Amino acid sequence: MALAGCYGSTEPATDVGIDSATLNGRGTANNGPAGSYFEYWLTGSEVGPDTPRAGGGRYPAGASGPITGKLTKLAAASSYSYRLCGYDIGEEGGGPEVCAQTRTFTTKVAVEDALRGGFWAGCCSRLDIDATSAPNGTAAGGSVRWYRSSSTPTSPPRTFNGIVTCLAVDGSRAALGAVGKWTQNGSPETNATFLITVVDGRTQEDTYNEIETAGSAPPNCATASFANQNTLIDPQADFIVNDAPSRTPTRAR
Repeated sequence: MALAGCYGSTEPATDVGIDSATLNGRGTANNGPAGSYFEYWLTGSEVGPDTPRAGGGRYPAGASGPITGKLTKLAAASSYSYRLCGYDIGEEGGGPEVCAQTRTFTTKVAVEDALRGGFWAGCCSRLDIDATSAPNGTAAGGSVRWYRSSSTPTSPPRTFNGIVTCLAVDGSRAALGAVGKWTQNGSPETNATFLITVVDGRTQEDTYNEIETAGSAPPNCATASFANQNTLIDPQADFIVNDAPSRTPTRAR
């Protein structure tokens, strides 16, 4: 990668884990101030304006050295591609952006089933899920938060805070049950449960569906259907489904 005022290279990733990694590069701002960042994507997916970015920064003329970016919330056992990009910083704005060579790394295999991530719904509502279980679905735990709001001042926001009661993962599909309570203006309102299904599209679009029920009887993940999934085309949707391999007990010799 070379510009009038900077040059750099993409270096191998380090500290690669199940859902995290550190990206590395080297750069020099030789003739003037410069900026940099890493862009990364699931190998095989399309690279474009919505490709995620991480790390980097701005550097004065003469600066030279390593550049890093920490990634989290990655998919387990998946190949990611990444590259260091840079641009000259002039008095009237930044110059053209160019990118160095592309490298890849592969995250480690999951040791527990998991469903993590969320999405924005409209202008003002947000769903967040952080759920895990043993590979066979036992010991499920985690949280679900639904913040529902609108741009209308006369409609106060409502928040659902729930605990995960079941999680069933099969490949890229996950069914989740949660029990909790809706609150409004800080005051408890009603008990509710959710049975949520997610399909992690990885290189395509995630899909999602929910069934809300009044009361507090825990949902049964075994009854979940994936027949009515809704496509999440929002680029900020970032569900990750990790399916850990079942571990076979080792026989004593």
